[in-house]
Amino acid sequence: MSVELVRVTSAAVVEIHPGGKWPTHCDQPRLSAHTVDMAPVRPEIVDALARLKQGKPSALLAEVDPSTRTASVMNELRSAAQSMGFSTVVVSSVESDQFSTQSRLLESLTGCEVTGSDGRAVTDQVAELLDAISQQSPVVVVIEDAHWSDPGTLLALRTLPELLRHLPILWAVGVDSRTSRADRVVAALQRIGPIRVTAEATDTGGLVRNPISLLQVGSVIGIEFDLDVAARVLGRSAGSLLNEVDNALATGALVDSGSKLRFADAQFRNSLYAALPSSVRKALHYEVAKEMALPGAESEVVWHLAHSTGRLAEDDLAVVRSAISRLGTVAPEDAAVLAFQVSDLFPPSDAHHVEFITTAARHLGDTSRVGEALSILEHLNVRGLSHREEARLRLVTAHLHQAVGDDTEAMSHVNRALALPGIGAELELALLKTKAVGHVNLGEIEAATQVSRPLLRSARHSPDPATKASADLFASQLAFCRARVKTALALARQAVSSVEVSASRPLHAPRIPELWLATVLLSTDQVDEASDLLLDGQRSSERRGLAWSLPYWHTVRAIERWMQEELDDAAAEAETALRVADRLDIVRYLELTRSVQAVIEIDRGNGAVARRLMAQAKLPHRPRAYDMWTAAALVRLGSDGAGDVHKWLDAHASVARLMSLPPKVWPSLVSLHTPFERVQNLLDEIGHISHDQRVIVSAVAAARSAGRQPSAPGPKAAGRAASGWDSLTVSELRVAGLVVTGHTNRAIAEQLHVSVHTVGTHLRHVFTKLDINTRVELTRLALQHGVTSEEA
Repeated sequence: MSVELVRVTSAAVVEIHPGGKWPTHCDQPRLSAHTVDMAPVRPEIVDALARLKQGKPSALLAEVDPSTRTASVMNELRSAAQSMGFSTVVVSSVESDQFSTQSRLLESLTGCEVTGSDGRAVTDQVAELLDAISQQSPVVVVIEDAHWSDPGTLLALRTLPELLRHLPILWAVGVDSRTSRADRVVAALQRIGPIRVTAEATDTGGLVRNPISLLQVGSVIGIEFDLDVAARVLGRSAGSLLNEVDNALATGALVDSGSKLRFADAQFRNSLYAALPSSVRKALHYEVAKEMALPGAESEVVWHLAHSTGRLAEDDLAVVRSAISRLGTVAPEDAAVLAFQVSDLFPPSDAHHVEFITTAARHLGDTSRVGEALSILEHLNVRGLSHREEARLRLVTAHLHQAVGDDTEAMSHVNRALALPGIGAELELALLKTKAVGHVNLGEIEAATQVSRPLLRSARHSPDPATKASADLFASQLAFCRARVKTALALARQAVSSVEVSASRPLHAPRIPELWLATVLLSTDQVDEASDLLLDGQRSSERRGLAWSLPYWHTVRAIERWMQEELDDAAAEAETALRVADRLDIVRYLELTRSVQAVIEIDRGNGAVARRLMAQAKLPHRPRAYDMWTAAALVRLGSDGAGDVHKWLDAHASVARLMSLPPKVWPSLVSLHTPFERVQNLLDEIGHISHDQRVIVSAVAAARSAGRQPSAPGPKAAGRAASGWDSLTVSELRVAGLVVTGHTNRAIAEQLHVSVHTVGTHLRHVFTKLDINTRVELTRLALQHGVTSEEA
């Protein structure tokens, strides 16, 4: 008989951890010793667990019974998995979890409540915990209802099955075919070949359908409800409802789930809810929200407010705004959905309707749906809005245009907003900051200096360290754009030493102090210092809830690795940046990253890969912030259109735009054809301004004496096979050797001084080249090729 530790959480979640070890900071769970009498197991479960026993990942998609919101196969799977000695993690949910910033999955793994964490940080913690547990035994992760799951858990389900496909993990997920909320989870699981199980019909014919008041109110509260809350909404004591409770339990309408009552049949509950008049439903939702307004129930309160009447008090709106803001750091798309839902509570002419529509669009702008967000705002009727409301709307629209790289259109909205009277000092300041950034992005440094001068002067007298740091960073960027590198470096160091940026003090990348300092260091040939700063800063940003900056961190680190001529690691960092951006729906830096990766692949001799990356690249008539990297990649490709690129450079290059590239890139931009001399002249100007900066002077000299055509794609690395053990790069061999000795991805990252995401990218390449799926298979192949623990 085996002994396992079992914890039952407030969300009716059971987690079983192997080894009897729990984090010491959590309450100790109770011990439960039991054996499992095995009944016949359905073949789908046998197949899934057989794959798991072989060390291979697996997935099981179980259709949720609409009557019970559960899949009967899950209990059977859990019993079978436990009888085989596998670790199981079970996660349940209720409707309001859809707007929750808690991660039920992470809570189930740690045994502790986790609130307000950044979505990416939650996913990384889940990955590390599953990695560690799977070293002891295969793991079965049961998500009972993906449609109702919290955003953090859904993000983990979208990203981890592929990221952790080298581990023995079975992902068993309950899905509802009638809804679309879990579509991306299903798509992620499709990539590892899921086994599907259809729902079995549940006999609920014996239920009494009398709509007594307790059941009617309970149907509004949720699939599970607290009797005390229902009693308060009804204006009665809990004791006075005992007869109704006994009747509902006896007839099977409700079941006792421990601390709460639960509807036995979700369809019966839905029928009760739908039968209530709309006005009654909304009024009851509002009453329930008031009765549930207690610490720890924020997501439930917001859920009910979003379904209630439009006559929300300012206190109610403050709760909703706070919830949307918190949710935006975990899942901006879900934050937008909530904001849209709240906007529908008000008529189109109401200022609150416009406010929440604007908020929704702002959060959509943090995802790949930025185009949709812009369309919504561009078609929003501004007639009837106050000047302040219109200015806020145009500010958000400007930020979205900047996110897609259209700084000219962004500046149009900013200028129209600034022309409005009476918008208030705070909003005017935000608009001026956006205008200054737009001038920098457009290469209009003199204009940026004029706009920012009073802002910088005021900011330096602010009592807020974050405001001072932001001013120093912007001043550093202005100095850098003028090629005044020493000044830029000093201001960047000052900003790094003065404040710690966090999720509550957002500064957009690259104006995270350490990230900007690393960018300047790379341009002054201080690569070793930049390397340490980038790795430590990236890890710190993850801890501080700045996941939106991770694609930029990886991109700058790819540039640093490229400058160090560690091309395999550079390519892995760039690929990781694109993967992270895709998982987080971030589009802001995609074109920059693709161009950087293309330059790296050219130097690796992978011209075909570089051409594929740049196939859709275009140089616009209105230059954007990172188009110089696009130009650099296209020139280095040596394509037939190189002449057009030089023509574009001759028309649009400037000191500021050249400074956005590391000096190592400059020589390849110099044209051998006399009509295109602007780049050479600008480099001479940069050399004159930065005469005391050795690396810049050397780069200008190299560009001045450039006597060769721009780099064409080199031949494919000689002597390296396309697949098999001999195809592995040096970096991939290092990672493989450490995997063989039992290191986790985090431990490998620490030892190789790279990010854990880069380790994952290398490991995926190893598995693909070797046509394997598990660490066990990798160990077997390594031993066949004579790789020992000493060599690793």
